[in-house]
Amino acid sequence: MKTALLILSTMTVITPSTSGAEVASRDWKLLAPLPDPVGFGGMFAGVLGGRLVAGGGSQFREKPVWLQGTKSYSDRIFTLSSPDAKWQVHAERLPEKNSHFAAAASSEAIYLVGGLNADGGQQACWELRARGDGFAFNRLPDLPSPLCYGAAAIVGGRLFVAGGQRQPTDKAASAEAFSLELGAPHVWRREPNLPGPGVFVASAATEGSGFFLFGGMAFDAEGKFSPSSKGYRFDPAARRWEQLPDLPEPRVGAATPCPVLPDGKIFLIGGYAAVFPGAPREHPGFSAQTLRYDVAQRRWENGPVLPRASVPDRDSPGDAGPGPMLAAPCALWENLAVVVSGEVRASTRTPAVIAWPLAAGLDGAR
Repeated sequence: MKTALLILSTMTVITPSTSGAEVASRDWKLLAPLPDPVGFGGMFAGVLGGRLVAGGGSQFREKPVWLQGTKSYSDRIFTLSSPDAKWQVHAERLPEKNSHFAAAASSEAIYLVGGLNADGGQQACWELRARGDGFAFNRLPDLPSPLCYGAAAIVGGRLFVAGGQRQPTDKAASAEAFSLELGAPHVWRREPNLPGPGVFVASAATEGSGFFLFGGMAFDAEGKFSPSSKGYRFDPAARRWEQLPDLPEPRVGAATPCPVLPDGKIFLIGGYAAVFPGAPREHPGFSAQTLRYDVAQRRWENGPVLPRASVPDRDSPGDAGPGPMLAAPCALWENLAVVVSGEVRASTRTPAVIAWPLAAGLDGAR
């Protein structure tokens, strides 16, 4: 059986607002692409020592799934020294090949929780820190059980993780939440469950005082996929979840952690909402319409439209892009909200890296 995320990406899509030629969106900035012709889904990203760091992920290296392509997993690490530079490939590798972590970053470290590789869902938790021009890895306590496709954010010195699946073939999504004190001693604490059904490939965020979780994929009573439009906020002090106003439409696999803009709004980039019943090869791509959540006003609004290039070769496992993405990480860096790589159609990745200038504010919304 194919992994759940692959099945989802071959079945679901929001109808694009336009088609054919490139969609104009004047404020998005293209950074140097990753030095890989295919790109990756399920990477992590963060900022260490002033550099943008990204790594891990999965890809169909030679051919897509409908041509019997095989998924592989990466342990490579890439860094970008400035928005005008090219990516550097580092000699150091991750402790293991892995993807689709619950990942979050502080100003000093990147945390990788669980994930997915050829052996299935993972339990390990790693702390990645800069050490000179290289990196140091510190293994923290394992999760109580395997977790892939979870979402994470750091609030008040604690790492919060919610949602996901134990194994990608499960017909169930987790409603569980955990947190880890990042100062010693490191002990995982069970938090209250989500107030709604379990979700995986949801998106997490924090405005500094709460842990937000948006969208994702759930299962209905018959075990069928059910895209989620739910939003929740967890109050770490009260240890209580609050249900937020529903998203305007479901969002599965939007870039995570979601960036928080200077005006305090949470920015959801990429993902999808509705079922596409056609053949995987004809998958039309993901949603170009971004969303913003106004924390203070408790309301949703449309954000800027993502750029979308025409499809060069439907039988290639990689696409130069750019295009609306699924399962990509996001990081705030150099006054930019940067989204690294991701999946742009069923089993098709892109090495493209796009960025939203924070100074653009709401002016780019259409």
